[in-house]
Amino acid sequence: MAAGAQTRMDAGTHALFLFFLILCVLLCSCSTIKGTARYIGDSADEFVNAPNGRADHDLALGLRFYKEAGIYTGEIVTRVHPTANLESKPTALFVPLGLVQNNRDHQAISLGVSRLVYESFLQEQTFAVLEYNDYVVPYRTEDMLPLAREKGADYLIGGVINQYFDGGAAGDSRFAMQLFVYQVESGDLMWSLHHSGVLPYKPDSDYALFKVKHRMPVNPMSTLIAAVSGELATLIHYWTDYAAMEEKERKAHEESFSGYLDPDAF
Repeated sequence: MAAGAQTRMDAGTHALFLFFLILCVLLCSCSTIKGTARYIGDSADEFVNAPNGRADHDLALGLRFYKEAGIYTGEIVTRVHPTANLESKPTALFVPLGLVQNNRDHQAISLGVSRLVYESFLQEQTFAVLEYNDYVVPYRTEDMLPLAREKGADYLIGGVINQYFDGGAAGDSRFAMQLFVYQVESGDLMWSLHHSGVLPYKPDSDYALFKVKHRMPVNPMSTLIAAVSGELATLIHYWTDYAAMEEKERKAHEESFSGYLDPDAF
């Protein structure tokens, strides 16, 4: 009799323990844990802006983890480059990039991509003044140099789009471009750079107890173009203002090091 009661008590204890274990898992998946987990509601903005590694859970869909789609860029191929950095940050004229591949939306793609590349250079503050001229046809050196001289620019920036494939939210996006920087006064080619990147699409992974959802950016192609052109803008920024870039690196290093001394980090 006592043995039967003890068996029933052990079974009840195990069931209660299992109940609390499941409850803890559910609470952890829905609670806010700094840098790792936060409940993601049905809001599209919250879904898009939630950082990598967060999770949510509901009774219908179960436990879900979200992983941001990764952008992969290749090495920057430098075919022509200057032998010395500039003493002061110059001015430049940016003109629309030409599109190499055949496409019925040739003009729209050229102007759209050119604007994104131009904005990356503006954000990086690569030049003291950078003017964008979208009233001219896509890049042709012989036509653009006289225009740059007329506007008083120190350098001319143009180039070509070698590959443009927009996979949207359910496919791979690929982008490649070649950028040229000319000295306006002499007409000499100072930079010839080739860079490319890919934003691959990955389907969701469905496991027995949870799902891993791979989350694409709202506009995958624009995000990819910004990443590729941003790296080019940073490279040329070392040429136009090396001292400022060294200072930027020093501050970034100090900020990353100070994180280890912050009591909140432990």
